[in-house]
Amino acid sequence: MEFIQEGNPGETTLVSHKAGWEQIEILKHPPKRRNYKTYGRLIVRNFGDGRIEKFYYEKIKKELFDRGMDGMYLANVGMVPIPPTIFQTGSAEGYTTNMAEISKDAKVLEGVAFRYREREEE
Repeated sequence: MEFIQEGNPGETTLVSHKAGWEQIEILKHPPKRRNYKTYGRLIVRNFGDGRIEKFYYEKIKKELFDRGMDGMYLANVGMVPIPPTIFQTGSAEGYTTNMAEISKDAKVLEGVAFRYREREEE
């Protein structure tokens, strides 16, 4: 998981409007009912079966809460090819005896981190 902050990192520490990390929102679309401001992108690379498990959701929510965000919405989902990994074994004389090449794809999720605007900011 990687957080890419937009703009220059400010000196001010952001505090989430949510009481705890469990309340951080993960949405499929941008919020429509409240005004918000984006602060960066969160990129998650999944090398497993491609599904986002509960473990990932908890880790994403904790990361966003620590950075003072109120949530994130999904911006992009795609597959990225991973270069193949080659395994070789050899004999005592230095000859290659077995070789295997494993190639895989990784699912990449890109989310946009946001904070809801307060009334005086609007």
